[in-house]
Amino acid sequence: MSRRRLLSSLLVFAGVVLLGAAGLHYFRGYQAQSAGRQEWEKSRAPAVAATPDVTAAAVAPRENPGISAPAPAAETPTDTTSYPYGRPVARLRIPSAEIDCIVFGGDDQATLEKGPGHIPGTEMPGEETSRKNCVITAHRDSHFRHLGWLRKGHRIELETPAGETLYRVVSREIVKPDAVRVLQPTKNPRLTLITCYPFNYIGAAPERLVVVAEPVVRHHS
Repeated sequence: MSRRRLLSSLLVFAGVVLLGAAGLHYFRGYQAQSAGRQEWEKSRAPAVAATPDVTAAAVAPRENPGISAPAPAAETPTDTTSYPYGRPVARLRIPSAEIDCIVFGGDDQATLEKGPGHIPGTEMPGEETSRKNCVITAHRDSHFRHLGWLRKGHRIELETPAGETLYRVVSREIVKPDAVRVLQPTKNPRLTLITCYPFNYIGAAPERLVVVAEPVVRHHS
């Protein structure tokens, strides 16, 4: 076999491997969302216990779509023994961005493989504390791939154990990965969504897209 043909075969093989890895990533995300949705619906039903957490399979390292600096300490630090790492904590619906996902507790690699993750240390979905800023992050090439479609005035629905809250987008900005200010507690309630930016960047993206929304009305269960 000639050197050129060998090189061509190796490139084709590498392409097949990359496509297979990408396909496996999306399949895992689909499975986790399906299982998470079932668990979420069961947990919302009266007198029905939640099903055990679905353990994520080992995945290759990926970029963190959130802010790299840790969230500032809250008045009452998150209790790591009771925080629902890897478990459904909310359902996020954004019609204008074709997003309808279960949100899981945590922003670690395994959790973000499942879907959008709540950043520990920020206000939990459905809570009413002095922190007020609920921050959710997800990958730009999967569950938040259409987050860039959002513009001021677009509607966001967040279903939580406390009920459903309707939000409207009030701002969007591009920041550096160390812009810890977007995780800080806020004076008024808000929902902050974060993903890597630009969306078509090859490799670890150098910036973050931050979309901020404020509540319009809340329907309590």
